[in-house]
Amino acid sequence: MSKTGSPQLPSKEIDGLAFACLLDGSGSGKIIGWDAINSWSPGEQPLWVHLDHAAPAVSEWLKEQADIPEVACRALLEEETRPRVFTVGSGLVAILRGVNLNAGQDPEDMVAIRLWVDANRVISLRHQRLMTARDVLAQIVEQKTGPTTAPDIFVRAVERLTERMNSVIVQLDEQLDGLDGRLEEDDSGNLRRELTGLRQSCVALRRYIGPQREALSRLQIEHPAWLNQHQRNHIRESADKLQRYVEDLDAARDRAVVLRDEIANRLSVQMNRTLYALSIVAGVFLPLGFLTGLLGINVGGMPGVEYDYAFWIACLLMVLVFIGEVALFRRLKWI
Repeated sequence: MSKTGSPQLPSKEIDGLAFACLLDGSGSGKIIGWDAINSWSPGEQPLWVHLDHAAPAVSEWLKEQADIPEVACRALLEEETRPRVFTVGSGLVAILRGVNLNAGQDPEDMVAIRLWVDANRVISLRHQRLMTARDVLAQIVEQKTGPTTAPDIFVRAVERLTERMNSVIVQLDEQLDGLDGRLEEDDSGNLRRELTGLRQSCVALRRYIGPQREALSRLQIEHPAWLNQHQRNHIRESADKLQRYVEDLDAARDRAVVLRDEIANRLSVQMNRTLYALSIVAGVFLPLGFLTGLLGINVGGMPGVEYDYAFWIACLLMVLVFIGEVALFRRLKWI
């Protein structure tokens, strides 16, 4: 028990069991272990079992003792999956993704959670730790304001997965705003590298959020009998939020393209200015170089070789040529 009298959330896994709890129908529940899980029957209190996909004991339990259809078992144990939802018999298989908020991880590396849901039981599996499951468990065990049925667990999990995406997408927008404000100040190379990272994040998030929205929207048409209208309304709200996130990601990607083009234009302008300046310098010194090359040839008959002031006269002539070129370029509005 904690200092406030609430039971502590489980901190250790036993044979792949992250946690399991029985709901009491009033928003609370109790933590149980493998013995209680294996002795549970559908007529008892709603059960939620959260497992680690990587544990060998989990695969064995799903195949031999979980009493779920074979096609559902295969879907839950797949290594690589995309978000999808489909019904199997009286149950529902949902493969969803949530942003990766684990320490040292990138949010766009979305973590998969696989769920088997029926009228009385939820079995969920994860590859990596996902805060959503712990959030819902805390509502049940500590806050005592959690779901009261197995379908409610599924609905709460969908809502929490969706809510946690919002902060990540808002952060992407803020980063784009920051890059936009730094266009005049920062080095273009650094901005382009940061912008490339943001665009990749947008693409990675949209890769899973788009199919997840479609999967949840399908539940409005193909839904099991135990999913009531109130629960479907909550799922529809989550699907609508995901649609908005997809639109936000598309807008962020378009903004990133505009910023990339703006950076490219600025680089092009800078390069053109540099090349223009070099062209002007080359144009000015081309006649002067011709004169110096002509006066530097070592052949007989060079005028002024015996004259003491010939060098200074040649310098004065080149100064006059320089001044004349500058005046000509200004008149032509080249400079």
